[in-house]
Amino acid sequence: MQNHKTIHIVVFTGGLYPEPEKTNIFWKTHPQPDYVIAADSGLVACLQYGFNPCVILGDFDSLEHKELLDLFNDDVKVPFPQDKDFTDTELAVHKAYEIAEKQKAIPFITLVGGDGGRIDHLLNIFDCFSGDKHPDVWLCAQQAIYFLKDGNKFEINGLKKEDYVSVARPTSSYDKGYCVTEGLEWGGELRWFKSDFRYHFPFTQYGPLVKRLR
Repeated sequence: MQNHKTIHIVVFTGGLYPEPEKTNIFWKTHPQPDYVIAADSGLVACLQYGFNPCVILGDFDSLEHKELLDLFNDDVKVPFPQDKDFTDTELAVHKAYEIAEKQKAIPFITLVGGDGGRIDHLLNIFDCFSGDKHPDVWLCAQQAIYFLKDGNKFEINGLKKEDYVSVARPTSSYDKGYCVTEGLEWGGELRWFKSDFRYHFPFTQYGPLVKRLR
């Protein structure tokens, strides 16, 4: 049976995360979470946001106040050993897909946190966007990252003229793909690197391309 229902699953993970008041517009314009997962020290952010996690998982090596775990029943805690093949964030995203599969639903995953800290964790989150299991939105400390699937489109409202919109490609799209933009300083069709390297995005010190409103 094909999945049609979409469920919103929010994953809180360790690292830097936006202050709750900075995300008010996000929660007003997106469905309330159907499930909430806290990965390791992401439990702190989860509680600060006022959410009650349905799953708490990880090796809890970065959870400074482990007494927080005592606030929850054992049936919601899923401990993992420190020696493992996946990061706590990956495990949480995989768990989100598992929950959606059991519900015969399509997951819309919002990742909160994971900014700053160890570079290997940061790169790991970025690289997961090249795989089949990844967040749809990543709320970092000072910015939000949206994953735009093939053929999809979205609008960004409320931007000021001096605001920047960065467009970046995942690792798997190094030499293919394109996007079309309207209302930005450099609009039109923009292609990623082609195999013959004749066409490319202009690079800046901030990333592959920084777009600005007209």
